[in-house]
Amino acid sequence: MFNKLFKVFKSSQEESDIDPSFGYSRINEFRNYLLKKDYNSFEKEYEQLDWDAKTLLNEGIGLNSLFEAPIANWVAAMPSSYIAHLFAGVSFTLQAWTARTGALGSEVSDERAQLFFDLLEKAAEHLKIADELNPDDAEVCARTIRVYMGLGVEREVTEGYFFAANSIQQGHFMAHMLMAGYLTPKWRGSLEELYDFANTQYEESNSSLLVTLLLFAITEEWLYYSITEEKELENNFFKNEELKATLKTIYSEYSDDGKNSLLIPYAYNYFAFLFHMFQEPDLARNAATHIKGKMTTYPWAYIGFDRNKQLETL
Repeated sequence: MFNKLFKVFKSSQEESDIDPSFGYSRINEFRNYLLKKDYNSFEKEYEQLDWDAKTLLNEGIGLNSLFEAPIANWVAAMPSSYIAHLFAGVSFTLQAWTARTGALGSEVSDERAQLFFDLLEKAAEHLKIADELNPDDAEVCARTIRVYMGLGVEREVTEGYFFAANSIQQGHFMAHMLMAGYLTPKWRGSLEELYDFANTQYEESNSSLLVTLLLFAITEEWLYYSITEEKELENNFFKNEELKATLKTIYSEYSDDGKNSLLIPYAYNYFAFLFHMFQEPDLARNAATHIKGKMTTYPWAYIGFDRNKQLETL
């Protein structure tokens, strides 16, 4: 499975038509600013964006290998720009995970493991500088969580960045998703901690978008059984009628509140994926109608999907 995941992850930059920015209407404008070295315009316009648009810019530029060199040039030209350091931190995070490959930790070579940690240290340093220059951008705090997950930073410190992001912007989606990733059993937590976090944050928030945390937890439980080779649990997971009924109830009660609409495709991607896995094609297709052209890399990579057209087969 993990070789498949890495193949899909690579293809998202090379062959796949998955767009991490969900076709954000201003993505090319900001890419052009960067390529033309018009850093002042980039930063001026960035500061005016809503937080969800900032997230999509980091997804569509920071996590795009084609912009590694332009981002490095930006930092060199504007060393006091917190935005340049933010994007550099995100860029080095991508480079680190690409260097690591998608193999299990025990199968990663010493050379690749060292490169992974070296690149993550660079990412951490850029994000630290960004945070020192401007402690009021939730994106900086959120992106630090993933870096600290890879570096094995203790939970208390990592949670501090989650709480900081959420205090700056309540319900910050990427901060929640990256903290959930930290709490998965394959990284720094357990299924119990992951479900507790997902349920608590969703119930206490005013954001319908955070239903994605619950869907993420369900997906990660299934993946955990695959990783640990608990074949019976893995094979029977999507035959659980009680869990399927719960998912149907969540979907029937789900209502997009109109807030942070740029990020809503995340929720529908997980709904569509889970209904597909539970062999509920009508519900899978219904959810997929909300994500035309806005497919996410995960969770679809887990079943080898890497093109939007494949959703038409649900």
